[in-house]
Amino acid sequence: MYLDFFGLDDYPFDGLPDRRFYYVGGSQHQSLGLLTTALSRSGSICVLSGASGAGKTTLVRMLMRSLPRRMRIISIDDPRLNPHMLLATILRASGVVATSLESIAELTLKLRQMLEKSIAMGIITTVICDEAQGLSDDVLEQIRLISNIEGEAGKMINFLLVGQEDLLAHINKPEHDMLKNRIKIFAVLPRLKEEEVGAYLTYRLQQVSCMKPIFTNRAIAVITKKSQGVPRLINAIADMCLTLACQKKKQQVNSLIANKAAHIVRYNKVGFKDYALTYLKEIFSLSLYEKILVIAAAAVCAAGAYMGTLYLVERYYPLQTVQGALISDTDVQEQYREVSDYLFLGKNAASRELYLFNRAISQAYFKSDAFATLVKVNGYAVGVTEGGGSGSAGGESSSAGAGTTVIDNGEVVIGDELLESVGLQSLYQVGDFEEALSYNAPVLIGLIDDNLTPFYTVLYRLNDDVAQLIIGQYLFSVKLDYVRDRYLGSYTLLHPYIGDLSDLESPKTDVRKGRENQLRPYLESYRQKALEDTNRDANLALAAIDQQKEVVSQVRLQVRQQLLSALNSSDKSDEELDKEVSAQLDEALQQSTAYQDALTRLKECEDISSRYEVRADNIRTISLKLDDGYERAMALFLEDMGFSEVSYKAVAVLTLQHADMPRLTDVDPSSVTGTANSAVPAAAAAASADAAAAERAQD
Repeated sequence: MYLDFFGLDDYPFDGLPDRRFYYVGGSQHQSLGLLTTALSRSGSICVLSGASGAGKTTLVRMLMRSLPRRMRIISIDDPRLNPHMLLATILRASGVVATSLESIAELTLKLRQMLEKSIAMGIITTVICDEAQGLSDDVLEQIRLISNIEGEAGKMINFLLVGQEDLLAHINKPEHDMLKNRIKIFAVLPRLKEEEVGAYLTYRLQQVSCMKPIFTNRAIAVITKKSQGVPRLINAIADMCLTLACQKKKQQVNSLIANKAAHIVRYNKVGFKDYALTYLKEIFSLSLYEKILVIAAAAVCAAGAYMGTLYLVERYYPLQTVQGALISDTDVQEQYREVSDYLFLGKNAASRELYLFNRAISQAYFKSDAFATLVKVNGYAVGVTEGGGSGSAGGESSSAGAGTTVIDNGEVVIGDELLESVGLQSLYQVGDFEEALSYNAPVLIGLIDDNLTPFYTVLYRLNDDVAQLIIGQYLFSVKLDYVRDRYLGSYTLLHPYIGDLSDLESPKTDVRKGRENQLRPYLESYRQKALEDTNRDANLALAAIDQQKEVVSQVRLQVRQQLLSALNSSDKSDEELDKEVSAQLDEALQQSTAYQDALTRLKECEDISSRYEVRADNIRTISLKLDDGYERAMALFLEDMGFSEVSYKAVAVLTLQHADMPRLTDVDPSSVTGTANSAVPAAAAAASADAAAAERAQD
């Protein structure tokens, strides 16, 4: 159409992937060189991305020509395939028979064998996946697995993923991190800049024997802006420019022709911007005097609008300084007080308490200081003697002398011998928060602050959902959930001294007896408490039996009344009716579900009462004064508490239950039956079940 007008040999902007017209700019040349170098060796995964129409397909064709001759290139143009189809396609393109009936494992084995033969023959296999932004996650993972196939010479296959800009976001997903780490090159075809667009247009015109400039600089700027630097759009707009210029008999394409061509190609809407530009062009086409008049009129209108706006603002929205607002505006004053209370810690009670709490935490990073506080909570003053030494805090071994507390490297160290001298012993355990609370005694716990730094405190008291913590010299009340959420998983507590438990297994009778004698008072208290609880539960069970017997009698009477009402009483005496009812009563009772349920509940109550009586007899026969009393009492305690052996945890539970020591909650120490492992005692469980059975019997 316009070839003869401009004297061209061929259409320069046809848009077909013709090798003659491929413009190799700086970015294209760099990407081509990097991809050629990487894909010339086996075991590479490369990515080529760019906007739609940026020239990726043409670059790939030039790349295929620049690769070594002994290169098997497999091109996959349709991304709508699954891992099974990917393997089959690669094998079929390599001349290997692959069917859809074969599994992925079989296809992978065939692929390995084919690659090994190819490498032995010096052939490198490269798979090019076009439109790779449409590949599924499973296919990308399969590509990574295929690229991991190795032989004696290393990796044996290359992959080139070609796609639009969405491909990079697809690969950057967390599930593709391993694939991303395997990619050697990320090549990107950027959009052309204005100077590159001019060189691009000139290059393509030169390929069709055009030796004179056709596009003006302003036309090139318009084409760059309208096409956004995409070669495909540049070709379309430039081709339309030559068509319009030919129609208008113009030897050069100016900005007006370029704008019109872009409007035709891109279907641009005419909006406010276009109207404004048209109006400005009309203004600049006026004479000098007319321009001066227009500018003066615009200045007068702008000044009038400014003055009117200023008047309205001052009238309806009076300005006020910050100082004036603080004096007169109550809302501003209230907000200022809230901000100042937050910024200046300690100004009021709430912020001062928070400030002291955070400051106390920053000084509670030593576990030994918290352990010294735990000793004080149990009623013992901690005296400090300057000097070096080694010892323990929180249940670890100590070499400090009896009655000695020293400072070692800035930490207060309390030795085990010092605790023994006052009849105390420490227990350190790793366990959950509920386990630490189950002893019902003040406990040293580790927490973590907002900076993820551990600090140590003493949990002193519990009141509903509020916990009292001793941190340094201060007592703070915080939410129990705050402590539970920041608990580090270990605790330390103090209980009455019982010594080394290995003495209980000692072959020396006097040593073993001495350790048993230390535990006998606590076992006697536990035996007495268990006997009282069992007798109480037995009495409750007897009362439940009496109530259930009444229930059985009432149900029996109801069944008898139902039989009597169902009989025909005409012409029969009371005696005859009574005999007839008595004859049918047993069978009716057998068929009555209510009566049978009442008998079953009565039997359950009798069994429960019998078990309590047996348990009470067994406990009553235990005497700590006899030789076997210790073993029987200890076995009773271990069974009730769910312990398998006499451990330090079990002994701590035993001694804390029946010792006069500080408590987390205000309860009778003798009634505390919680264990360190949160096991429910057998007696408590039986009592709960019996109470439920008694309630059902009363129903």
